[in-house]
Amino acid sequence: MLQGMESLRLPLSMGEEDELLRIMVLGDKMIGGISAYTKIAFETCTRLVKMGHQVAHIPMAMANRMGRQVYYGVLLYPSGRHPWCEDVAVQHYADFKSDLLVTLKEPWVFNDIYRTAINFVPYAIIDHSPVSAAITSRLHTAYRVLAPTRFAQMELRNAGIENVTYIPHGVNTEVYKPLENRAECRKLFFLPEDEFIVGVVAMNRARKMIPRMLRGYRRFLELNPDVKSHLMLWCNVMPQTMPDETAVGVADVGVDLVPEILRLGLGEAVRWPSWAEIEQMGGLPEQNPGGWDMVKLYNCFDVLLLCSGGEAAGMPLLEAQACGVPVVTTDYAGGAEHVGAGLTVPYSDYVIINTPGSRYALADVDQMAEALTKIMNADRGRLGVKARRFAERYSWENIMERYWRPFLEETERELKPLITKDGLKTWA
Repeated sequence: MLQGMESLRLPLSMGEEDELLRIMVLGDKMIGGISAYTKIAFETCTRLVKMGHQVAHIPMAMANRMGRQVYYGVLLYPSGRHPWCEDVAVQHYADFKSDLLVTLKEPWVFNDIYRTAINFVPYAIIDHSPVSAAITSRLHTAYRVLAPTRFAQMELRNAGIENVTYIPHGVNTEVYKPLENRAECRKLFFLPEDEFIVGVVAMNRARKMIPRMLRGYRRFLELNPDVKSHLMLWCNVMPQTMPDETAVGVADVGVDLVPEILRLGLGEAVRWPSWAEIEQMGGLPEQNPGGWDMVKLYNCFDVLLLCSGGEAAGMPLLEAQACGVPVVTTDYAGGAEHVGAGLTVPYSDYVIINTPGSRYALADVDQMAEALTKIMNADRGRLGVKARRFAERYSWENIMERYWRPFLEETERELKPLITKDGLKTWA
């Protein structure tokens, strides 16, 4: 039995503690996944349970074929056969007697859920401007819309979507933290102890603009010919394609990075993992005493480089800063507001590479190199302290208390009103 897995406990029937909200979350699997969505689903669902709500989860991509199970107090439903679970979502919603269906995925992937008579609460994952009509067309029927960044909230309001609540994603600051043995971390990942290490943590997707980041790093080496440095490219350097039925986009697929690394003359300067080995591990765990894990990886870096085409939030930015590592990202979309210690890089042009027609920024290569140079020459000790303090604002404890709790209290008053002589209150 998996850690946290409990014997099957059906949710409460109506009338039993019916003042609590019954919340269903649809998103990436919260067990055994490695994506940012997996972390967000796990933290959100389990912490909502601790707040006293009844919580159910439908894992996408056919991840649960075992029937209903309870994991850390969260009722897991079967996934169905549709990649986004649209064939089972409404049925499970009704079975759970849910008050809300929160979706942790880009809204434009859904074709049916937003048309149904449920309390649809999509997280508006927006990494571009102006926001695509493929997204806003699916939000007009939502009970509430959640935005992980102020950027997304502003874009939606500019597009006529008014019922938008800002609830940022969090980072587990108890897990992601500075380590004292950074030299040991570098040794574990075969990185030199006395070099300036630039890290890139990103999926190999066209929108991440990894080839452009490679060009920025090469320009950094040209500007600093005497500096000893390596770039750790933490992704699958070989192309990955998505199944046709997921309709992710005509060009947002993996890029074969090895030829570009060699053409740029970076064959000796760039390190990357054997992704087959990482996949055999089930992905790199967040914590793994004595072995590779994400916390030790971040602690290898002097700076995290994430000059992608646009970030809806940019989980690596928060995780790196929680580990005391400054960051460099594109001054575009949501990523820029997640820079507490580090720099943003301007852009002057964009490309459109996916089905919804999203504009993705092209960060300036020269200024990318200059930003890396500035961080290399800065007091990185002070930057590390500043990074950690900034990330602590996004601790999950703060996110749940400052953002989720008031949102749910307002929702309780609206969906479960208690009318008294003193006015409208909640049953909770």
